[in-house]
Amino acid sequence: MFFFFFNFFGLENEPVVRKAFYNFCFEKILYDGYLDMSSFLDGSFSKEEMRYRLAVERSIYIKLYQEDYPDKNNAQQTWQRLFQGNERVMEDRIEPSVTTELSMTEIEAIVYWVYMTMKERTERVDFTLELFSNIKEFSNINHLIVEKDGVFYNSETVEINIVSTIAKFSSALAKIKPKDEMLFFRGHGDANYTLKPSIYRRQEWMKSEREMYNDLQIRCPEDFEKCHSHLEKLVEMQHYGLPTRMLDITQNPLVALYFACESKTRGYGEVIVFAVGKEKVKYPQSDTASILASLPAFDYNTQQTFKGLATDRSVTDEMFNERIKRLLHEIRLEKPAFNAEIRKEDVLNSIFILALRNNRRITKQEGAFILTGLAESVDQLDKFRYRNRERKKIIILIKDKDKMLEKLSDLSINRATLFPEIDCVAEYIKNQYV
Repeated sequence: MFFFFFNFFGLENEPVVRKAFYNFCFEKILYDGYLDMSSFLDGSFSKEEMRYRLAVERSIYIKLYQEDYPDKNNAQQTWQRLFQGNERVMEDRIEPSVTTELSMTEIEAIVYWVYMTMKERTERVDFTLELFSNIKEFSNINHLIVEKDGVFYNSETVEINIVSTIAKFSSALAKIKPKDEMLFFRGHGDANYTLKPSIYRRQEWMKSEREMYNDLQIRCPEDFEKCHSHLEKLVEMQHYGLPTRMLDITQNPLVALYFACESKTRGYGEVIVFAVGKEKVKYPQSDTASILASLPAFDYNTQQTFKGLATDRSVTDEMFNERIKRLLHEIRLEKPAFNAEIRKEDVLNSIFILALRNNRRITKQEGAFILTGLAESVDQLDKFRYRNRERKKIIILIKDKDKMLEKLSDLSINRATLFPEIDCVAEYIKNQYV
């Protein structure tokens, strides 16, 4: 973790602090090229909110928020006093920890606490710029990281568009000129969200994919009576919030804009634009979709065996098919006519699937899905993000979310129209009269 060479008040000697900064700040900058630090620069979180979030997780780091923030000059002494004797926190200070497990709430809380030891926003901005100034020596980032309205980004690879009106959103979209590609959109309320399916967000979920997949079917069999394929089952599970290897996307940019505004009010939301070659866009009945949708039927070790064979250059496609007969058998259970020829990359790559408009929610949201394979490369989905002629990613960040939601509702883009189930419509109507 290269940033421990940078001096921040002695806290660089604390392995947990180093890990939190790496996971929150450096991974996002290195992999995506940008990071929203506006809430940290502005001091937007209250102690009560942080204490509540940490209490829910029964985290030891709640101690950071049970007293006044220290001055940066005594921050390390305060840290050591709070956690003295705790082996999980006060571990070996010579080598950075790679074993300490931190939740995202804990990571955010630790980084925020460090920022609150600095009293002025300008000081926090300078601190962040200096922190990132060392990144060139340890990565392939050649340009200095710059700051715009609380967003730090690599100006060599990223173009930042911060929009606060639908007109400005439309102007940002007007810059997008795909060449024989289909456009898809995804909106989320936190610009620091990492683009990966929910199954990959926790190690326990990834290793227990088969168990969760089977357990839900056993406990709720009536919900899967009309599902005739693994893909249909995955869509149903995604609909009800089970971690899967799918990501929801839409063909309607205004729907993505709604989701960028409705789920989190603090910080920037984001609308991601995907430009996808037509060969990567599949229909639900495609063979490639069947291959990837069958993966949850296998345990983690078997999936890793498939992955190892697929990434081994010495293994030909013919050898590969000979060694994955269990996967072929699983596919043929739902597709008897399936041709027993799987290319190695088929189990690694991700595909875009045009969803069947077989329920009202998918129809209203103009929904589609990304179905991911076994590759764990951080750029597996990033490579589909739209880039302009200069090969810069077009990043669209959203502010003034409440006002944007009002304007979207005027255009009939709201919770009642996008979630047409009666309970969601009733909730929307109730909130109109508060």
